[in-house]
Amino acid sequence: MICNTAVFYDVENLMGLFSYKSNQTIQLDEIHRRILDLEAVNSISIQRAYADWSHPNNRHLRSYILQLGIEAIQIFNTNQQDKVKNAADVSLILDAIELVAKNPEIENYVIASGDGIFAFLAKKLHAYGKRVIGCSFDSNTNINFQNACDVFIELKKEDKALVKGVGKVKSNTPVIHADISSPELKTNKPSSKKPSNVKETSNNLPKSKLTDVFMASDIPIWRNAKDLPGSLHTIKRLVNIVFSEEDDLEISLFKNYVDYYMPNFRIGTYGFGRFWEFMRFVLTRSKYCLTLSETTVVRIVLRDKVQEGHKVMDDIETLLFTLDDGTVVDSIFDINDGVNFRFDINGIKLEESKKEPAVAVDSARKWIKTTFEKLSAEDKLDSKELKKLTTASYCQKTFGVTVPVLKEIKTRANLREQRTENGRVKYWKDEFMFNGKSYFIFKEWTERAHLGKFELWIEGLKN
Repeated sequence: MICNTAVFYDVENLMGLFSYKSNQTIQLDEIHRRILDLEAVNSISIQRAYADWSHPNNRHLRSYILQLGIEAIQIFNTNQQDKVKNAADVSLILDAIELVAKNPEIENYVIASGDGIFAFLAKKLHAYGKRVIGCSFDSNTNINFQNACDVFIELKKEDKALVKGVGKVKSNTPVIHADISSPELKTNKPSSKKPSNVKETSNNLPKSKLTDVFMASDIPIWRNAKDLPGSLHTIKRLVNIVFSEEDDLEISLFKNYVDYYMPNFRIGTYGFGRFWEFMRFVLTRSKYCLTLSETTVVRIVLRDKVQEGHKVMDDIETLLFTLDDGTVVDSIFDINDGVNFRFDINGIKLEESKKEPAVAVDSARKWIKTTFEKLSAEDKLDSKELKKLTTASYCQKTFGVTVPVLKEIKTRANLREQRTENGRVKYWKDEFMFNGKSYFIFKEWTERAHLGKFELWIEGLKN
């Protein structure tokens, strides 16, 4: 599986709010979990934590370093004025830029720090086409760095899931880490649980003007996941609020708001395996649509403001919405809030729609192979696209694979050797014809790492 994320922990900054005498420390495993919760993060490839690990204030973090597989980077004083902090910042920046060159498949760079100097790093990473995710305590964050991030995970010192008192825990007592999804712990104190429709600013929401707009809106938290029409009405209202302020929005950021306002919602309920597939269904024949950029970033945009060079994903032509009075409408956005309806896709009605995603995990390779067979039979790949598919850099950016997807067969001798890369056979033995030439096709596809990107590429071909 191709991992698409690197995480850099600036421990000196994260621990800057806690003195040694306070006997408090951060829980790196909770920060790690919140990073993995982001839609853009498949899995983490590289993790590094920068600190003077000989300092007593950092000793309580060593267990997390081992538990999470984080590489501990020792930072020594560079002069007599104890500039460990500056040395950590410089080391982190150099490592991040070096990683861009050595590991081009890394798409997300998570900087767990609030230092303003990382605003310059964020701009440089953007120039290389990378997504920057910031993560820091709200009271210790430079606003310039926060604004330079694509996504920002805001931490709070009073959050008990993030901060613990190390002096109160005995060495032989297991520590139970808090989980925001866990039920409330039983207590003799009166319950402080708020009504289910009351909103609080969430640490998982990005710090932006949109968050303030949402918090000021009258949209309640929607918890009735079984009410599918009600769920769709809520998502429709979220989209409308976004576009009262913006002309487009990256779909991974929009999912943060959906997760917050609809904590029990699951796209599998509608028969979809990925959020972008579900949003294509929601936006069908509305004034909004999904677009795909050259860097395979999916955005929600107004149809009349699609950027040049971005590909528009097709609507679902067979989708129909039927109101209780029998009226048939094209789009959920044509239905007033609170009005009940049924939907139909390819003859599958609402009550029948709780099905498995169309492509199961164990059939991903078979589906991709069948798709290539159809492309070959219909000769749908032109010479320009064929050339790209035989280029490792293009395939890495488009599909997340490290070798060319197509390998032209130039001789009938040593066919097995031609299917081999780095000592392993990585191509199907079947030969595929495109534009009068024979090719082997890469076979080591996985559902989690590659299937979504392959489907986006297929959508791009249609346009």
